[in-house]
Amino acid sequence: MSTTKNKADFTQKLTKIIIALSLLYFLWYVIGDRITPTTDQARVRSFIIPIVPQVAGKISTIYIGGDKIVKKGELLFEIEKSDYQLAVEKAQIELELAGQNVGADTASVAAAKANVEKAKADLVAKEANANRIFQVEAQGVISKAQGDEARGVLAGAQQNVINAQASYEKAQQLLGKQGSENTKIQSALTALSQAKLNLNRTKITAPSDGVISYAKVNVGHYAAVGSKIMTFIDTDYFWIEASYRENNLGNIKKGDSVDIVLDSAPGEMFSGIIVSIGYGVSFDKSVQGELPTPGKTTGWMREAQRFTVIIKFNDDVAKQLLREGGQADVITYTGNNFLLNGLGKISIWLTSKLAYLY
Repeated sequence: MSTTKNKADFTQKLTKIIIALSLLYFLWYVIGDRITPTTDQARVRSFIIPIVPQVAGKISTIYIGGDKIVKKGELLFEIEKSDYQLAVEKAQIELELAGQNVGADTASVAAAKANVEKAKADLVAKEANANRIFQVEAQGVISKAQGDEARGVLAGAQQNVINAQASYEKAQQLLGKQGSENTKIQSALTALSQAKLNLNRTKITAPSDGVISYAKVNVGHYAAVGSKIMTFIDTDYFWIEASYRENNLGNIKKGDSVDIVLDSAPGEMFSGIIVSIGYGVSFDKSVQGELPTPGKTTGWMREAQRFTVIIKFNDDVAKQLLREGGQADVITYTGNNFLLNGLGKISIWLTSKLAYLY
């Protein structure tokens, strides 16, 4: 009988302990969710740069394959450059022709100017001769017809000066500015520079230190302008994007400290700081001009909305532990509550150890 009573007392005590622990855990969960919110929906992020060619052509050489570490300026692949070399040679020829044309135009200007001077000199001579004839005409020595003939010769000489001046101005306009500032020379130089730039663009290099993560192409593949050939991951800077439930955000603010557990580094914890908190999410799926489609709720409770929180690492984390899209667990400390912060530290420490299992 006493044994049965002892068992009943033990069961009651155990039940009370379990209930008490459950209540404490529930209280800690509710309060901690506001003071030390946690999330397991966090990922390591970095800058993703699609490697796209700026000139088109068949790929002639591939120097770096997928999942390879590269340095800034390292050659990734090369586009067949024969067409672009020909374009440079053509542009060089066009520049030489432009120089020759400018030289010819310069000669034309010089000839036109000489014609102006010749016409002016001829005009001076004919003006002097006409003046003598006009004096004799006034004295009645020669007929009026001879005077009119002198006037016609003088008018022709004056018109020759006007025509020569017009030809000179036209030649100057065709020539434009002299030397390297000439528009024909400038146009040819611009075309040559563009051709050389396109030739240089046949060699595609790494924009910075990083990793080529995707390169499913081979020699002979036609690379169109703007088409993605490889995916480059910048390894100079990583951060964490953590998705927190909307009801977690009440006390989170910029500058709050966090602890981070990376799936790639089980058993370790890293510190960080809140950089920014998202102010919006995309949810409107309606199409302009159509009626809106209301969202459907699954289950008896609606799913919590999540917002993105950006976190910067405080620690100098080894690059081999950081991969774009890697998963992480994060806890944020929004205040100086010793008890809740301590429990949070224990919780995230346990999470780091459990990371060995998943």
